[in-house]
Amino acid sequence: MRRILGVFIALFMCCVPIGIQAEEEVLSFEYTGQKIEIKGATGYYSIPEFEFLEDAPIDCGKYFAVTGGGYVTFEINPKKVLVNVNYNKDWREGDSEEKKYLCKFDGDYELKLRILSNGDFVSLDRYDGNIDFQFEPKNEKDVPVEKTKITHSDVEVVYYEDGYKIDSGRSDIEPILLKDAGEYIVSFDADSRYYESIPFKVTILPKTIELQLPNYQKYIGEKDPILETDDYILIREVGEEVGNYKLTVKSKSKNYKYEITKNAIFTILDSKQQSIRPEEKKDPLLSINPSNKDKNKYASAADMESNKEIETKVDKESAKTEEVVTGVSNFTSMYCLMMLSCIAVIIYILIKKKNVKS
Repeated sequence: MRRILGVFIALFMCCVPIGIQAEEEVLSFEYTGQKIEIKGATGYYSIPEFEFLEDAPIDCGKYFAVTGGGYVTFEINPKKVLVNVNYNKDWREGDSEEKKYLCKFDGDYELKLRILSNGDFVSLDRYDGNIDFQFEPKNEKDVPVEKTKITHSDVEVVYYEDGYKIDSGRSDIEPILLKDAGEYIVSFDADSRYYESIPFKVTILPKTIELQLPNYQKYIGEKDPILETDDYILIREVGEEVGNYKLTVKSKSKNYKYEITKNAIFTILDSKQQSIRPEEKKDPLLSINPSNKDKNKYASAADMESNKEIETKVDKESAKTEEVVTGVSNFTSMYCLMMLSCIAVIIYILIKKKNVKS
């Protein structure tokens, strides 16, 4: 019955000659998800179907309401929601196309972005046209593709044997491995479609090793001992006179720095022959092997102590001999003097007796 009444009213509105015109009021509302009610309405009909509604409408569309004063035409329009579309910097080839762009909007809505063949954005949602998602920008080609910037602070470390590894923090980018000391300007090797790698500076300082050297020395006129190893070279001040010369060290590797902390002096000693007594020159001296220098040095010291003991014994024996010879010499002189005195006394007595007889 209500349906028939609705059709009748519609026909009446369209077909009755306009003798008395009713004032038509057209209202516009935005979708809220709530019923849109007209004050004093006794019934609601959809347009253009003229379908009678059991209750006030909620969804978007055109309607008219029957009131005591006539009818009221109104419409419910979709709610406009602005959606900002941004490129997803973490999206990679092989990922879902739905994740290629990120949507930002105000409100608690559910939508899936769909890209048409012409590049326009549309929404897949469950709001039946009640929400008008307006995308900005509207087309895929207008969305700026931003690259992820990979930055790293400058690095200063000391060299160690395994090298230094610098990680970008991303699993799809290989870390940087530097093995030798030096200064580097580096950036991560990343796919330029998605990343912008910002160069940074890495300084690897050489590792310091302390050297405690043996006593390097030679006699004047000899060749220098070997002052080189597999790792470094010792360099002494120029000069061949007797005295001390400063030693410096040069590393053979840029990864290591050497510092001399003990015995940084090279000594040139006076000639061996000048320190030997004349009676010992008939025994030639052996030259010092640089590699056995310390051993020979201590052996020479022991020989000197032994020579001192021998010299002391010889001096004591010589002193005793001189003392005995001196004693014998003194005894002989006294004996001769006594004999001469006795002979003189005897001659004197004989001469005196001869004079008495005469």
